[in-house]
Amino acid sequence: MAQTFSDSQQGVVAVSAGNQAAGTKIVLKDKSGNIIIEHAPELNFAVVILSSPNIKKGEAYTITVGSGSWEFEAS
Repeated sequence: MAQTFSDSQQGVVAVSAGNQAAGTKIVLKDKSGNIIIEHAPELNFAVVILSSPNIKKGEAYTITVGSGSWEFEAS
């Protein structure tokens, strides 16, 4: 489940993604499909925390981690 942190100066999203292998692609897109963040970690991971000034309160986003995908509205 995606969650934003309301006290941040810029947008932040945290996702529990289950156990993921190194190199699994993480992509954050806005509602228009524009890529905000794309990354493939070098180590295994289970939680994703992304931050960007392009994450705006009230806007819709999709985060994809490997084959899983979640939609959320930044709050």
